[in-house]
Amino acid sequence: MRLKDFLFSYKIIVKSHLIRGKYFQAFRKSLNFPYKFLLNEIRVLFKINKINLDDYKELKNQNLDNLFIHFNSDKGSKVKINEKIQEGHHYSKHYEKYFSKFKNKQNVRILEIGSLFGASAASFLNYFDNAEIYCLDINPFNMNFHSKKIRPMYIDTKSKMIIKDVGSFIHGDFDIIIDDGSHNKRDQILALNTFFFKLKKNGLYVIEDTYQYLTIPALNEDKLNYGVNEFLDSIQKTGDHLTPYLNQAEKKKIQIEIKNIFPEKGNFFYKNQSLNEIIFIEKN
Repeated sequence: MRLKDFLFSYKIIVKSHLIRGKYFQAFRKSLNFPYKFLLNEIRVLFKINKINLDDYKELKNQNLDNLFIHFNSDKGSKVKINEKIQEGHHYSKHYEKYFSKFKNKQNVRILEIGSLFGASAASFLNYFDNAEIYCLDINPFNMNFHSKKIRPMYIDTKSKMIIKDVGSFIHGDFDIIIDDGSHNKRDQILALNTFFFKLKKNGLYVIEDTYQYLTIPALNEDKLNYGVNEFLDSIQKTGDHLTPYLNQAEKKKIQIEIKNIFPEKGNFFYKNQSLNEIIFIEKN
């Protein structure tokens, strides 16, 4: 992690706890976060459970499914969990379909919300000829991979304030933004409201696992009977939606910037019905 990214992440993580009156947690984070940063830097320096992607050469010209499988991202057709090979989300063909237009572009800028261990970031770095990837995560030191072209930093998508602070801190626009974060419907809408406007013209904003809240109640804390699929459909058609998370001006602003919406299916079934659980949104 770059020093300036650490200092920014440190500031917002402490600030967010202080604003919520969680003074003990703020104090604990003020000590714990620098410790994790130093430990991570030591691991990178001495190659302790950290893989340098800049040393990878043999994976160029591989398709995305092969890369997802190689780096063990659940976006692919299969993934290893607890030493067992399981079926993945089967997002590979969709990513290949929509991302191919950027394949040979110079300086592809990608922002990923929810990087976990860095498997998908590692895949995209090897798929594109020349990419720079910002990896936002609630624990940015979890990543097993590092590169001069990867910039990890902290985000908490439950906090509208932190989302806006991160959006202001990151300069420049992106070709691709992927929300693979908490999968909470509220968080997905709040993140879209800030980061969608960081896209370049004809850029793509991707939201994964949009129907997970149907099987995981914790992802629908407010018990609302819609998700980001229904939200986007209504916004595109009318410029409005009943969601309490955004005001009318924010909703209308999103509508104006939407060029196309492409919902796609993975392997998610609910009540024996296959649902569109990944969405690709093209910006005007």
